[in-house]
Amino acid sequence: MSQPPRDKAAAGSASRSRVPLNAVLLSSAQFLRIIIGFLFFLVLARRLGPDDYGKYMFAFALSELFSITGDIGLHEYSIREFSRRPELLKERLAGVLALKTVLASLSAMVMIGIAPLLGKDSATQAAVAAFAIAQIGYAWFYASTISYSVKQDLHIQAFLWLLEKALFAAAGLALLAAGYGFVAVALSNTFVQFLGGGLAVWIAWRRYGPFVLSLDWGRWLASLKTALPFGLIVGFYLVYFRIDSVMISFFRGDFEVGQYNVAYNLVSALMFLPSGLVAALFPRLAGAYRSPADNVDAPFQRAARWLLALSLPMAVGGWLLAAPLVRLLFGQTYRPAATALAVLIWTLPVWFVTFLQGNILTIIERQKAVATVGLVNMVLNIIMNLFVIPAYGFTGAAVTTLLTELAGLLQMFYLLRRNISLAGTITTALKVAALAAAMGVLVLALRDRISVVAVIAVAGIAYGAAVVAFGIIPLPEIAGILRRAPAPGEDEIGPVRP
Repeated sequence: MSQPPRDKAAAGSASRSRVPLNAVLLSSAQFLRIIIGFLFFLVLARRLGPDDYGKYMFAFALSELFSITGDIGLHEYSIREFSRRPELLKERLAGVLALKTVLASLSAMVMIGIAPLLGKDSATQAAVAAFAIAQIGYAWFYASTISYSVKQDLHIQAFLWLLEKALFAAAGLALLAAGYGFVAVALSNTFVQFLGGGLAVWIAWRRYGPFVLSLDWGRWLASLKTALPFGLIVGFYLVYFRIDSVMISFFRGDFEVGQYNVAYNLVSALMFLPSGLVAALFPRLAGAYRSPADNVDAPFQRAARWLLALSLPMAVGGWLLAAPLVRLLFGQTYRPAATALAVLIWTLPVWFVTFLQGNILTIIERQKAVATVGLVNMVLNIIMNLFVIPAYGFTGAAVTTLLTELAGLLQMFYLLRRNISLAGTITTALKVAALAAAMGVLVLALRDRISVVAVIAVAGIAYGAAVVAFGIIPLPEIAGILRRAPAPGEDEIGPVRP
């Protein structure tokens, strides 16, 4: 018996109302994770010093590169397919978990096998091995989050994110206080990843299971083939994001890796903002999208408006306050990192928009195009770094990162030229840029008169008031998110279907 139209509308409204709430939950959880992670990273960098911190980040970056083979696109592919056919969750999630465990184990073995060939000291090799084994526990955690995304129970994912970060920070701080070094911290990460992964699997099984483990290898091989473009997307971008630390280590040494990653991690700490919004939006848009006639420009422009309003003032403020920020947070030892921070901070608004663009392209089933952009960016970044890093070190790597991000933005706009309005995005960016520039004048006026913390507080309040006053982010829209219900017509993907 068909559902009455009124009930369908109510059901659709209920589904839509969870998008802004989930965005708030995920962004809030990510914000708390970033605060915890940032405080830990601050203590870690100060306690270890640039050389040992550089070794730790080299091992971490290398593990990130090898983590590509531990998923090869299964995560994003599964969310898209299970969102469209929720009945597949019970049938296939256990298989996804098994496949990811096998792939992560193979990746860890290869990584441990090549560690002695890299010319690094024994402590760095031990850290590499610890991060390699941790990939298995992370695979369990990551596979389980598929179910939370599909069921839109992202509060569970948010809780597990927080728990994992809190446990790791607590263990790492305890080890540092006891006098242990970066190898012990890397080993504590291994323990926490297995603990968090096991807990995530157990919760998913109790809440949505029991799951069925299918041994139909023909079907799984077909799924892996279909998922490969997603894996290439993730792989290309992981290489692009992490290869610079590895190259700096080989060309310039671990001291410069430490300097670069102080700046890089400060910027990446702010990248949680688009991930919460898009993670909440992605499953519903993926489930609703049916054909090219569906409207993706409206949700894109709404999300882009929020992301630009958040990122552009951060770029302006970070650029003007780079030196005092580094000096305040890390002391004189990391003073050279300020030059890299002043460059890298401008990647924020570019990355926020391209992250959203990439997810929109995936929703409309153009993941191969996203993979192509990732490949172009990866190759471009590696080629530029081969010339720039030996001569200019980590500051040159920061410049190549920014140039690569700009190239990716242009490619994404070209690919989406028939789906989203470039003029609409530019208009929003110009409005926000004008307010951010005015805020920058205020920062310049206050920078040498009051503390950097006070400058950030005053400029942030002034900018926030201006954004609301000039209608960039209207108060009713903020109120709609807080009361968990979007405004009429908000977050629609396209025409209502019978």
